[in-house]
Parts: sequence; structure tokens; C-alpha cells
Amino acid sequence: MPSVKEMAQLSCLEERTFLGRFNKATGLKPTEYCQRLRVGKGREMLEFTNKTVEQITWAIGYEDPGSFRKVFHRVVGLSPGEYRRRFAVALSA
Repeated sequence: MPSVKEMAQLSCLEERTFLGRFNKATGLKPTEYCQRLRVGKGREMLEFTNKTVEQITWAIGYEDPGSFRKVFHRVVGLSPGEYRRRFAVALSA
């Protein structure tokens, strides 16, 4: 994930201006927004693949499965395992 400084430079804005506009547009900090994007992709993978939580963790850019589980639970309100049990589409092996 690019740093806030890099995102601001790509936007041709000062960091403070970028942060203010980003928050106004999304209601989130850039880090929170990126976490939600990653969790969204993780949810999709939990629903439609047989990959392990560890494989999903690495595929979406996290290095630590524990960190992913913590963020996932905070955003979704369920652990990745609980989410998969409730929402996974039956896949053939």
C-alpha cells in the first residue's frame, strides 16, 4: 500500500489537503479505506474459494494472519471462519 505522502503526491496535493479531501469524500482515513478494500476482497475469497485464511491473508497483502483476523472481525463483526461458515458458496473439491 502506498504511503499517505505518496498518495498525496500522486494527487498533486499537499498531505494535509489530501487527507481532508479523502476523509470528506469517504468518511475514512486512507489506511481504514485500504483495510476495508482488503477485507472486502477477503470476504469474496472466503465465500467463493477453498483457500485457507492464511492463503487469503497473503493474497490480499497482509503478512500476518492474526492481524488480518483482527481487522476482519473489527470491520465485519465475525471471524473469517464464522463468515465462511455462514456465507460460503458450496464448491466442489
